[in-house]
Amino acid sequence: MTDNVVPTTSKKTFGILSLVFGIISIVFSWILPIIWIILAILAVVFGFLSRRQEPSARVIATVGIVLGFIGIVANIASMVIGATIAAQMLNG
Repeated sequence: MTDNVVPTTSKKTFGILSLVFGIISIVFSWILPIIWIILAILAVVFGFLSRRQEPSARVIATVGIVLGFIGIVANIASMVIGATIAAQMLNG
């Protein structure tokens, strides 16, 4: 009989990475958003990994996930605003 047990640790590495990547992706979303959206996506991925593998970092992971999704939206908005400004400058 095999159990599907997910190994757990007392570390909070993924949770902290998720939180830091989420914060960085929001703060720098107005500078080269195509680069920082990758960090926002990584924040979400690491957040979900942390929630699964690091039960002691559940709150940090949840905050990282939320910040990651906010970072994705902020980076997309920055790209749209930048494209709009560029199109207006080219037209006139």
